[in-house]
Amino acid sequence: MKENTDFFVSKSLASWDEAGPIHWELNKDLLEKVSESNFNVLEQDFDGMLDGLDLSGKSVVQVCCNNAKDLISIKKKGAGRCLGIDGSQAFVDQARLLVNASGCSGIEIVCSNIYELPDEYKGRFDFAVITIGVLNWMPDLKRFMSICASLLKPGGYLLMEEIHPVLNMYEEGNPSYIAMSYFNREPQKDDQGLGYLDGRKYQAKENYNFHHTLSDILMAAIESNLSLQKFVELGKNVGNWCGDLENSECVPPMAMLVCWKKGL
Repeated sequence: MKENTDFFVSKSLASWDEAGPIHWELNKDLLEKVSESNFNVLEQDFDGMLDGLDLSGKSVVQVCCNNAKDLISIKKKGAGRCLGIDGSQAFVDQARLLVNASGCSGIEIVCSNIYELPDEYKGRFDFAVITIGVLNWMPDLKRFMSICASLLKPGGYLLMEEIHPVLNMYEEGNPSYIAMSYFNREPQKDDQGLGYLDGRKYQAKENYNFHHTLSDILMAAIESNLSLQKFVELGKNVGNWCGDLENSECVPPMAMLVCWKKGL
């Protein structure tokens, strides 16, 4: 399994590096916005979940942080030491630019394949955070969840805002439609690019994504010594995928908020 994981992750990270300049073209206005004291680009429901927790001075790690705009938002809500981890050097470079522009101290950005994360970060954080669009890139979900849990101190929390697994059945269209079995766990190859911010398509380096069922996710958490504290399903477009479904007559679950607590 490790050899397969290495292959899929290396291909996808190369595709993300390729997409870096495209995303930066659309996001570079953040360089000015992040310096604002009340900067906050978190999705409303996830932001509300964070407001129900005591983040003041607490250590936070964001797994697969992309350009770190969410992590900067969390820092400005009062968090203490913050660490952002991402495997794409292109997005790590963007994250570091935004952190520097934010005026925040105590935010570190590390470039690392999450499956090869150094042991030095284990057991150091009060909160670990995963925001939209991470799980589908993970070929080995159980190992990924175990790594996320390993970053937490005993009693720490893993907070997740993610695309709902049911939405993975759909293909974009007018209207979007069901195109895949919920239980299809085969790697999904794509070479049409990662221009989801503005919907552009381009001939890109191949990447692979994976469909994990809700039971896959919950069981991976249980096996990682994480207990469920909160679970919320949303019929909202938070992932720039099949957004028309939000306003359809029969709205499927499109996103989910989850809070787990690590055992003592």
